[in-house]
Amino acid sequence: MKEDNKTPNIIKILILAAFATMVLIIFLQQLKVPFMLEDLDYAKNLVTGEPLQSFNDISQSLGCIFFWKGGSLVAGFVLQVILLCGGYVADIINILVMLLCSFLIFAPVKRSHQRIFFCVFSFLLLIALNVDWNNSYFRQFGAVNFFYPSLIMLALLNVCSKVVDNNDDYKALGPVRTAVLSVAGFFAGVWSPSYGIMCSLILGSVIFYRSKVSKELQNTGFVTALFFSIIGVVLYLVCPGNYTEGSVLVTNYINADVYPSVVLALLVLAIFLRMGGELKPSQYLKCYAMLCSVMLCIICVFILPVAPNGTLLCTMILGITAFCSLFYTLNKIVGRYRIYGYILCSIALLYDVFVILESQLGVE
Repeated sequence: MKEDNKTPNIIKILILAAFATMVLIIFLQQLKVPFMLEDLDYAKNLVTGEPLQSFNDISQSLGCIFFWKGGSLVAGFVLQVILLCGGYVADIINILVMLLCSFLIFAPVKRSHQRIFFCVFSFLLLIALNVDWNNSYFRQFGAVNFFYPSLIMLALLNVCSKVVDNNDDYKALGPVRTAVLSVAGFFAGVWSPSYGIMCSLILGSVIFYRSKVSKELQNTGFVTALFFSIIGVVLYLVCPGNYTEGSVLVTNYINADVYPSVVLALLVLAIFLRMGGELKPSQYLKCYAMLCSVMLCIICVFILPVAPNGTLLCTMILGITAFCSLFYTLNKIVGRYRIYGYILCSIALLYDVFVILESQLGVE
């Protein structure tokens, strides 16, 4: 007898109500976070020191970012455009980026009720698993430099996941997808080296997998995208401002406490082992990307003299992506695991409310 996998309407309503409430709470919290530190610095023409008045001020500031401030010209341009538009525009953009990120984490699912649940779950986990969500999502400098490029990486990962799951339908990548992956890889690299390196590793693993599956599969499009991704990272790293004191590359902006992400990574591995051979190629790809990000984070923290800001968020987002993908498949194999999903979602919601109240009340 086939098990009924439909989600009761009351559960859907409760999930959507909780989601809408949490989005409203997050947005109200966002409104209360003022521009601070680097935000106020970048709200000026970096050459003259006067407040931003036009795009001419932004164009003058780009040279200062390249030679002195360090970081990405793309991130600096986006940051100053948002600051020029004002605080309310920044608040709206930040919440929209969070929503889009939670959608991209589980975009491949076709069933609407499952997509709703995992979109909500991903949104809640973005808060619950981030030990420094205030600097990561709300303060504009941190959001633009370390969170926004996650959208590019997730878009690239979703395209690659679709291809590796349907190799017979994509014997060649095609000009449109080649262009999309090349542009995504390039901008991920010039925006943030952490995300650029991860895009390169993802593309490289896809090339390796497809070359092993069949000699008939053409990987020219993926090789092209990999080339542009590497070029993007190189262009970021040759920026002379990255090697000055106080640059984005060496300054610890986000708390380096990675324990929540490590716990999530271990949970992903536990589900991975439980499922055995039931995984799709795309799920192996997501788990591989997560493990590479963990290793990159360890290298940044213990070996290289650079700050792990972007890598911390990258690890968490890839962990959430792998976890949601594996849990979705596990639920299809063993239906009773669905109740665990509802329990985890409820715990994430309650924890989010707790950390927001803690922030509001100033509890130490």
